[in-house]
Amino acid sequence: MRTIPKIALAALLAVLVTTSAASANPLAASQRVAVESKGGVFAFALVPLGAGSLKRDSGTTTWDQPARHAVVRNGQRIDIDDTVGRFEGNRGSFIARFHVEWTSAGNDFTAGSGRWTLVGGTGEYAGLRGGGRSGHVWRPGGKITMRAEGVLRR
Repeated sequence: MRTIPKIALAALLAVLVTTSAASANPLAASQRVAVESKGGVFAFALVPLGAGSLKRDSGTTTWDQPARHAVVRNGQRIDIDDTVGRFEGNRGSFIARFHVEWTSAGNDFTAGSGRWTLVGGTGEYAGLRGGGRSGHVWRPGGKITMRAEGVLRR
């Protein structure tokens, strides 16, 4: 009967040591971030939303021509874009793949929501992985704005 408590104690100690080591290593921690367009979609700001190694950054963005197709869901047309954005900041660069589903919001506005995934990076973004969700608005006159939030980790 004494072996069961010893096994349970050993397992508990292993969990505590593993948890302490992971929280002590900042490279193993994940960090919430937001990437927001500035003055249109060809400039960005990366804003940390939680503690971590990434700091605020800004720079320019270039976009690949999106692969587009349309579907109808519950009677509403949805235009789907799959594209890649290249973000060149002061602290490095990163590439993210976006999947955005657009629908008419009336009065010449188009609203989109989607998901994004980090593909690769240089500088402070080297070795990161992760992604999250994104929101987009296409306003009359063609001005677009977007905000992507998610979690990045090494």
